[in-house]
Amino acid sequence: MITSKADAGPDSSSSNLTAFSQLKEASKSIKDGPEIAGPFREGKFITDSCLQRYLTANNGDVKKALAQLKETVDWRKTYKPWDPCPKCLKNPLAHNLRVVGFDSKGRAVIYTCFSQANDRWDADVNLKHLSWVLEQAVPLMEKRGATKWCWMSDFHGFSTSDCAPKSMMLVKSMLAHYPERLYKAILMDAPWIFNGLWSLVSPLLDQRTKEKVLFCKADKVKDLGKEIDASDELTDFLEAEISDNRILREPPKRYWMVNTNAKEEQKGKTSKMMKCVESVCSSLAYVLKVTGKWVETFSPYKRAS
Repeated sequence: MITSKADAGPDSSSSNLTAFSQLKEASKSIKDGPEIAGPFREGKFITDSCLQRYLTANNGDVKKALAQLKETVDWRKTYKPWDPCPKCLKNPLAHNLRVVGFDSKGRAVIYTCFSQANDRWDADVNLKHLSWVLEQAVPLMEKRGATKWCWMSDFHGFSTSDCAPKSMMLVKSMLAHYPERLYKAILMDAPWIFNGLWSLVSPLLDQRTKEKVLFCKADKVKDLGKEIDASDELTDFLEAEISDNRILREPPKRYWMVNTNAKEEQKGKTSKMMKCVESVCSSLAYVLKVTGKWVETFSPYKRAS
C-alpha cells in the first residue's frame, strides 16, 4: 500500500522545524476550505505538505513563504484553476496537454505536442487549460505517494507564431502558485527559433528551476525513460506517441476516447489512438472525457477509426 505524502510533515532539521512551526501558526490567519482547495482535492488546500513546499521554495524564509502562500490563496479564490478549459469543451482537439502516465515514483508525466493542438493561439486560454490539467494531476500523484510532476513538451509543429514571450511569462507567473511541484521539464526537439525565446526567459528562472530543464531529441526517448524513472509501459507509450505525432492523418486522433484493444492492435504496445498509458485509461487523467457527447454528434470525429 502506497502512503500518500499529501499531508507529510516538515523536514527533520531543527532550523526547518522552527521555521515550519512559525509558518504553520501564521497560516492560521488565512481562510481555507473547499472553496480554496477546489473539487479535485479533499478538505483543505493548506496542508503540512503545502506549507513545506512554500517554505522550501523560499529557502526557509517564513515571511516570504507566507506572502507567497497568501498570493496563491487569493489567486485560487478568483481564478478557480480547476475550471475546465473553455476551448476543449467546444473542441477536444484545441489542446493536447494531458497526463499520460506516472513514473515508478508515482510522479505524473504530463505530455504535450505542438502539432497536435489546433487552437493554441490564445495565451490566456492556454493557461486555463494548463491549470485545469495541473489541478487534476495533484490528487492523482498524491494517491501514488508523490508530490511532483514531469512536464514533457514535444516541439514538433512549433513555429514562429508560437514564439510568444507573453505565453512564457504567463506560465512562469502561474507556476509560482505550484512551488516545488516540478521534477523535470523536458523540451523535446526544440528548434533553433526557440533559442531566442529561451534566452529571454531563462535568466528570469532561479537556478534550481533551470537545473530541472532538459533538452533532448525525440529519438532518445528510451534514454529519457531513465531520467524520469519511467516504466517500460510508459516508455513504450511515449515512444509510440512521439512517433505517431509526426504522421499527418485525417481524421485526427481522438485523445479523449478509451481504446480497449490497444495491446492487440500494437502487439503489446499502447495504441496510437489512446490518450495515455492503458493502466490509467479509466482514471481522472482523462480530463477531456466530458466532450464525448459533443464528439458523437460531430460527424468527422464520429467516423474516425
